[in-house]
Amino acid sequence: MDRILKNYDDMRVMRMIKKQLINCEATLEMLRKEYEEKDDQLLALGIKKEVTDRLVDEEEVSALTDRLKALKKEIQEIEEDKSKMAAYNAYTRQ
Repeated sequence: MDRILKNYDDMRVMRMIKKQLINCEATLEMLRKEYEEKDDQLLALGIKKEVTDRLVDEEEVSALTDRLKALKKEIQEIEEDKSKMAAYNAYTRQ
């Protein structure tokens, strides 16, 4: 990556990092909202199954659980990337 960044001046690299950080924040907000919605859906299914003793679609429960796991992983990856970008110093290239 350093070979690519050597072609650009420090200020341009820092501006792009800032844009990427803003983009990461917007993506995180969207993913967190989706996570909360899916979590609420799973909770509602759990209440329906365990409190009211009604049948629920196990495939739907499984799909929601899988999506929640995927969202959690994606959120963690973006947060790690965001942290690395925030710590990057274009002037020292570290």
